[in-house]
Amino acid sequence: MRYAIVINLDYNSYPEQECLKIWTLIRNRMINSGFRLEGRLFTAEMSEDEACKVSREVMDKVNKDPGFKHDGDIFNFIKDFYCYNHSHTVNLLLPPTENIKLE
Repeated sequence: MRYAIVINLDYNSYPEQECLKIWTLIRNRMINSGFRLEGRLFTAEMSEDEACKVSREVMDKVNKDPGFKHDGDIFNFIKDFYCYNHSHTVNLLLPPTENIKLE
């Protein structure tokens, strides 16, 4: 099953340039861990437990990365960090399915 991981940094509380550096570390590690980047959403064909475990491991690795030069924890910079079943996503850019007519 495809699961999605949402990671939003707290751009309101931290400088944009710092958040961009941190985002780059997270993005690279998530991709190297088997996730595909779709916009700012990470998706992977794995179980919910595995997707959560791998995502948390990525954050632990970012904390230890020499590029993360902050006193404190990566989670101080994260506003949202959650996982959900990607098949439950509704694309609101598409018309409602009842408006689609097949001929």
